[in-house]
Amino acid sequence: MKKINIILFLVFVLPSHALGAAFLIYNQDAKANGMGMAVISSIDNPSAVFYNPAMLVFRQGFSISAGDTMIAPSTRYETTTGKRYYSKTSTHHLPTFFAKHTHNDISFGIGVYSPFGLSTEWPRDWAGSRYSTFAELKTTYINPVFAFRVNDIFSFGFGVSYIKSSVKMKQNIFVAPGLPDGESKLTGDGDGIGYNAGITIRFPKDYTLSFTYRSPTEIKFNGKAFFFLPPPLTSSGTVASTTFTLPFIAVAGLSKKLGAFIFEGDILYTGWSSMSSYRITSNNGTADSFVYKNWRNTPSIALGINFNVNKYLDIRGGYMYDKSPVPGKTLGPELPDSARNIFTIGGTLRRDAFKINFGYQATFFEDRYSYIQGLHGKYTNFAHLFLVGLEYSQ
Repeated sequence: MKKINIILFLVFVLPSHALGAAFLIYNQDAKANGMGMAVISSIDNPSAVFYNPAMLVFRQGFSISAGDTMIAPSTRYETTTGKRYYSKTSTHHLPTFFAKHTHNDISFGIGVYSPFGLSTEWPRDWAGSRYSTFAELKTTYINPVFAFRVNDIFSFGFGVSYIKSSVKMKQNIFVAPGLPDGESKLTGDGDGIGYNAGITIRFPKDYTLSFTYRSPTEIKFNGKAFFFLPPPLTSSGTVASTTFTLPFIAVAGLSKKLGAFIFEGDILYTGWSSMSSYRITSNNGTADSFVYKNWRNTPSIALGINFNVNKYLDIRGGYMYDKSPVPGKTLGPELPDSARNIFTIGGTLRRDAFKINFGYQATFFEDRYSYIQGLHGKYTNFAHLFLVGLEYSQ
């Protein structure tokens, strides 16, 4: 019993509503989101700390921005007999903060953001209650960066990230025939260090080509598990730990400025195979295990367009296709992930040194079927996103 519950906890229980494949959230700025996240060669605000630090050097002076991504997801599970269960709905907030200063050919910047930070809650009596009833993940990235412009054509940037993370999970546990289910509550904390880098090449006729790379990051989680059992059984607890590696993200993007328009197309490649398997150890050996997930590296494509209406207003739109790395044989309710088609719109209002960026995103998930033991059925997901950001420059 303990072994099963700790494994489910340390499988890194994450909600299905993240806005990149699996549990990656690539939505870190309202302006970038409006262009379908196709921005590594055209981003011109402080969120370049996240998307491409090499772009920071092309705008002089000091800039600061703060924003919020509001995510309203919904998930439905339908059994093979047609019975439906719905996850509890709530609005999640993912705040961001970015700042940068550029003087001549040198830029310094910093970002504080949460690329993983959602939760999923199911009813206590739903069909998959022994797999998951509640899952929550919180992370904070602190990411200082440095960028240098070699000349009018070439620039590069580099940054280091400190990552702090926590996770919480609840689920029912089978005890014995004739007795009600017990409940497990599991928590864990971990941290790690990673880096990000980018290069930008500006060509004649307003073409810009960029490449960025975010490193894989090893995180060690230490967890506590509490098991609440019905009488006459005795409740108990134990601890366990595991080490796994967040995936690398490599992106190539090409933008073109044409009059009042900016067009960009990006290709993303995410190294999800780093999550293919990992080993779990516990203080008393009862939860020791090897977990096999068979996740695969995945490509994604993003397309965006921005139109400068006048000195006060920009409007934009975008599209992203994001493929899931999770194979059907390991698809479960803790992460009923699927490929998604993402459509975005947005805009910017300017007045003096201030800008307000805003946007909306509709995320359409393809239906996925679960084949894990005791939980054969179909998952259907959808998510609304509303984004807003305030920017100041001098």
